[in-house]
Amino acid sequence: MEQGDAVVVPLITDALRGVTHSRFFESERGFQAEFLANLREALPAAGLPGDAIVEQEYQKRLKEHGIRRRPDIIIHVPTPPGGNRSQGNFAALALKLSAGVAKAREDFAGLDAILRTLDYPLGVFVNIASQKTHAEHYRGQFSDRIHCFAVWRNEGQVHVRHAYYRGTSLVEETAA
Repeated sequence: MEQGDAVVVPLITDALRGVTHSRFFESERGFQAEFLANLREALPAAGLPGDAIVEQEYQKRLKEHGIRRRPDIIIHVPTPPGGNRSQGNFAALALKLSAGVAKAREDFAGLDAILRTLDYPLGVFVNIASQKTHAEHYRGQFSDRIHCFAVWRNEGQVHVRHAYYRGTSLVEETAA
């Protein structure tokens, strides 16, 4: 992991672990709302530079951002009018409920577009109610900036699997 990931990745991991009620693992929207609440609560303690916020489904507009994408969640410092929209960005996240390979690859392509155009240092794919991160199916140009998570419940416990690339090697870690 890169040094910049040292703050944001643990923040995301802890927020995923904080989604504990079984109901939230039944829908992407329900999970996203609870996960977003966890991220917002933990963000001030992360000590990110600037006045960072967490937003959901923020529409990236072609005229202003150079791209037409709607990431599920972004962590960033809002850009003042006329400012450089590739600064103050920390992470763009895509979430899917029980995604298969095709859906994961669609989200990987979307994250790549955001990373390429707006220079986000971190792109995150979260597969909800699944043990598969699908990181092995990532084929984009930003393997050094992509992190994949699988989050699921088993016997009342939340489990999180985290996968990322270190050079050309895929690293996977699982923790309850």
